[in-house]
Amino acid sequence: MQLLSILEPPSKEALQAFAKKRNIDEYLVKDYHHPQEDFLVVSETPPVFVVSDGVTLNFNKLIETKTKYPNPSPAGDVSKIFCQAVVQKAKEKHETLGEADIAEIFKYANNEVGKYNEKVGKSDIAGNPTGYYAATGSFVIIKNNKAYWASICDSYVAFFDNKMNSKFMSSGSCRPYAVINGEERMVNHVEKGVFNLENGDYIFVFTDGFADYVKNKDFSELFKNWDKNLKESIAEFSKEMNLADPEKYGHERSLIAVLV
Repeated sequence: MQLLSILEPPSKEALQAFAKKRNIDEYLVKDYHHPQEDFLVVSETPPVFVVSDGVTLNFNKLIETKTKYPNPSPAGDVSKIFCQAVVQKAKEKHETLGEADIAEIFKYANNEVGKYNEKVGKSDIAGNPTGYYAATGSFVIIKNNKAYWASICDSYVAFFDNKMNSKFMSSGSCRPYAVINGEERMVNHVEKGVFNLENGDYIFVFTDGFADYVKNKDFSELFKNWDKNLKESIAEFSKEMNLADPEKYGHERSLIAVLV
């Protein structure tokens, strides 16, 4: 099994485009650095891979109250808590892991986020309809040539064969609105399942900032030559695509790629 993980901050071009579209150029000054809200964890023993993306806080409310964007971001705290809790519970369950455990692992990690939100309470700047700080997330656990996976909202799991032909990609749907925020009801909206794996299959676990990358054939072609230069090739591809279309390719983004 070969592994690659990437966590990239938003590009300055993406931040500028974001600010211009929302007429908040004065708030996001040229030297603005957005706090980390994506998080990922890679566990090789046992194989557990999880990413999470904190929901962007409400810029308009922050501007209205003349408040700086908090750093660290509470949404980033949520994504970190979720990732670490998934790995912890997956390791506990791994020896007897079955399909029914997927939901249980999500419930546990979501509940850990709930403990955080109980302490900090609801907020006008949470940036989502629930009022709690929140994140999206996805994970994969591998055992005995099977991949147990889950995703909620626009964090993704994708599955490719040994020729990088797409076999599956989670929907990325957030309707009805569902996120990781500690509310018990959220488990009802988790996409989940099990893949049967063969040697040479690829699995991607990623946040929405990598969605357009994974759908791009030129990007997937890079993985056919999985060597020590792969990460450098991805970085060059990312640099080029960000300059061409920062709104698609410049967002904060996390990716875990697995070659079985």
